[in-house]
Amino acid sequence: MPVYRAFLRTMGALAFVALALACGGKKNSQASAPSTKVQISGKVTYTRVPLAKDANGVPTGLMDETVAANLVTLPARGVRIRIYQQVEQTQPDGTKTYVWVIGGGGLTDSVGNYFLSITKDRPTMVELISTFDGGGGQRVNLIGEPGGIQSLEPATVMNRRMFAIRKAADGQAPANVNAPTSIITADATVDFAVGLKDSWWLVDPDFNQVSGEVPASIVTGAVLETDLPGRTAGEGAGSRPLGIGDTLAAHLIQYGIATPGSTTLDLHYWPGRSEPRGTYIEYDLSSALYAPGQNYEHGKEQFHVFGSIRGAADNDDAWDEGVLLPLFARNALYTIAQGRTFASYTDPLYPIGLSLTNLSPNLALREGMADAMAAALLKSPYLADTNGTALAHLTDIRDLTGLTASDLSVYSARSVRALAWEIILKANSIASPGTATDWATIKAFNTARFVQAPGAASGATGDLEPLSIYSQIKRLQETKTAAEPVDLASIFTDAALTPLLAPFGLTWPRPTTGPESLFAADWGTDPDSATKAIPPVPFSMATAVQVNGAYPNLSQGEIAYAGFSVSTDKRYVISATITPALGAGAAVELDVPRAYRTFLFTGSGGSTDPVIMPMSGTAPYFHPVQMRLKSPTTLQPDFMVTVVFTPAP
Repeated sequence: MPVYRAFLRTMGALAFVALALACGGKKNSQASAPSTKVQISGKVTYTRVPLAKDANGVPTGLMDETVAANLVTLPARGVRIRIYQQVEQTQPDGTKTYVWVIGGGGLTDSVGNYFLSITKDRPTMVELISTFDGGGGQRVNLIGEPGGIQSLEPATVMNRRMFAIRKAADGQAPANVNAPTSIITADATVDFAVGLKDSWWLVDPDFNQVSGEVPASIVTGAVLETDLPGRTAGEGAGSRPLGIGDTLAAHLIQYGIATPGSTTLDLHYWPGRSEPRGTYIEYDLSSALYAPGQNYEHGKEQFHVFGSIRGAADNDDAWDEGVLLPLFARNALYTIAQGRTFASYTDPLYPIGLSLTNLSPNLALREGMADAMAAALLKSPYLADTNGTALAHLTDIRDLTGLTASDLSVYSARSVRALAWEIILKANSIASPGTATDWATIKAFNTARFVQAPGAASGATGDLEPLSIYSQIKRLQETKTAAEPVDLASIFTDAALTPLLAPFGLTWPRPTTGPESLFAADWGTDPDSATKAIPPVPFSMATAVQVNGAYPNLSQGEIAYAGFSVSTDKRYVISATITPALGAGAAVELDVPRAYRTFLFTGSGGSTDPVIMPMSGTAPYFHPVQMRLKSPTTLQPDFMVTVVFTPAP
């Protein structure tokens, strides 16, 4: 995934001609659409409550928002502007009616400006809506549902409401009028300056994706957020939705993608509401949140992934870049991994402060690197979760307190993030530990390559193992490209890396023998267990931790990787022997993603029917294998799994 230096600027306007609105040739007709265009443009800004820091650069909470001098006005980047217009239609009986259409739309640019070309001489309304650029052609919706992420409204027809502020084309926004319009006859400027406590309309974003026609109820049925039960007049969400979106934009400028895979991300935020898991994304698509059809959007034919941002009165994360940036970074790393031969398993958002020292190597990379990516953008090793002018929690990504030597390794997210910070400093010519003044000079782009996956992931062979901190360290030694500002290879030589990695439990050069030499076992080409047995695979829950009352089964001993190749299409019976047998409610999942097959073995094992392992490309064709213990409620004793491949006719 490339890292983009420039922000994804305003998208081309979505032009919908009036002729496309015909409801069926024999039922009505429509006057010719005016051909003359005008430009509507403006700037979107918002009021932000900054983070307060002491003389050493340590966050202490938010600045006091009741002191006007503390507040700052910033451009809102990457937020969507939509233009609604009314178009006249003539019915068969000669009567004239008006329908609403989307007359145009786009995103604000890197300084909050937008420029749209629309049809003149129509009643026109401009809407600022809480949809943001998610990178890679995807979008992030900030959902304004009182029920939060648990809302019963499905995403199937985009019924989950979003925040919107509306103005007529002349820039007016009459109080309590949910559809202000004026006829636009010439170029117009419509600015939005969103204050700290301004109220938003809650709108249903649904419209006909082909014609652009919008049901009148969508326009006139908008509800003012502060009119709902439990809310106070004059105490709206204010600039917080734009603060969330602008933090997203800061991530996107540097890292290029912020959504988990090719999906729309629906982040639920409601002032005063917080979920037990706080701010998180639900990656697990088997969750009850994703009941059949609940997260599918027709028209775009796309699934949505749901998330929640804490909005509790005593702990609101809208301003907390130290909470939100790791969330978006984790999405980016998840997306990178999904494009690899060894795609990552989904992972829960671990509670803040959990040790995170014995994870699978790819998950340790993702959890640790996400924090480091955020720290590079913030130019600080501190990730603050604020509670008003105080702190709810402060993470120093350098902190290894309480860890033993055995806790520091390639399997430790805390090792990864602490090491990554040292690499960020070194790439920016800052002697460790540096000061707040030094940190302010950090350029995240200097280490852009460090967070990207290595090249050549496609092809018959692809990756021979999942990504880990070792794969990313190796990237530092690649030849500098013309676009890179720093020659990392000249800085991170073997001689420099060996002492740099040692305090974090990592050996460099990478071990050539043992489990850290390659994180996937080689089962050979055209495996046949009758001629060459596959070595038993050990599993252990000795380092497993509970997350939200369940074992996520993502620790070092609960996941194993392997791979084999085929020289032609092969039919196999795959069996597994588990010793000692698993207890009730537990299983071993064997996933062969390139064959689109996943098998579950319980108890003492079992056997499959004959299955085809395809040779889809140049021989030998590589098949990654991912094995994972699934025991969410019970600690299982250590056990071994012996996999047998038996060729079938």
